[in-house]
Amino acid sequence: MEGLDSALFQNAFSSLTGASLQAEMTDVSLASCNTREVVVRILPRGNYRRELPKEQDGKIRLDLGPVSSPRGMGLQLLRLARVVAHGCEQNGGLWVHGALVEWQGEGVILAGPGGVGKSTAAGRLPLPWHALSDDMCLIAKSVSGEYQAHPWPTFSRIRLGDFSGKWDVQRAVPLRMICMLFQHETDRLKPLSFRQAVSELVDVSGQTGVYLTAELDQEVVREVNVTRFHNAVEMAREVPVYRLNISLRGRFWEEIEKLL
Repeated sequence: MEGLDSALFQNAFSSLTGASLQAEMTDVSLASCNTREVVVRILPRGNYRRELPKEQDGKIRLDLGPVSSPRGMGLQLLRLARVVAHGCEQNGGLWVHGALVEWQGEGVILAGPGGVGKSTAAGRLPLPWHALSDDMCLIAKSVSGEYQAHPWPTFSRIRLGDFSGKWDVQRAVPLRMICMLFQHETDRLKPLSFRQAVSELVDVSGQTGVYLTAELDQEVVREVNVTRFHNAVEMAREVPVYRLNISLRGRFWEEIEKLL
């Protein structure tokens, strides 16, 4: 970390994620196999670029700032998260709009657009279920080729200066299932076809596009979207994707437990 406001930024980052900026996320590569470090410099004025920073000599250099206001801080935290998420996507992962929940060490994503009930569904889960995030998660491909999911901050709030939540972004759980939520009168879990699964994965990753590709050049956005589509295709081959109908008062989690 460099810059006069670096301590302020690091404190905000640690408060939200429980991690230091020197920590590493499990065994996931950030931007490439050669990347060893992300160097962050906090500037008193904005330094906006229309492309994502690239790895050079094992490092990614990222200029951020200003962080003097809550909204300014939220925007710079989002830009740092964007670099990490983009790095994971370069290695086969996806940043998706979905709650990450865990049952006996198994990770399940409850995905869907805003208003479908992700946060409500995650909050209804009884023990031994645990909600790790209620709106976003980052799927990464480990060095062993398995998909793991990390809880990810709710940037729809953070970018507005709301720092009330906390997410353990270093924690990872094996991803066993992705459920696309639909409100319904009865609870039912139905497997999707390969084509349907790819379409839904593209959709829920695209819903984070406003955070990943904002301010970027259109050619960069096109490259990001092509990578995301390819990753969705590969992920749909390995991770089961379901349509999950959830009722207002049913025990939808029991449908999931039958398959875990």
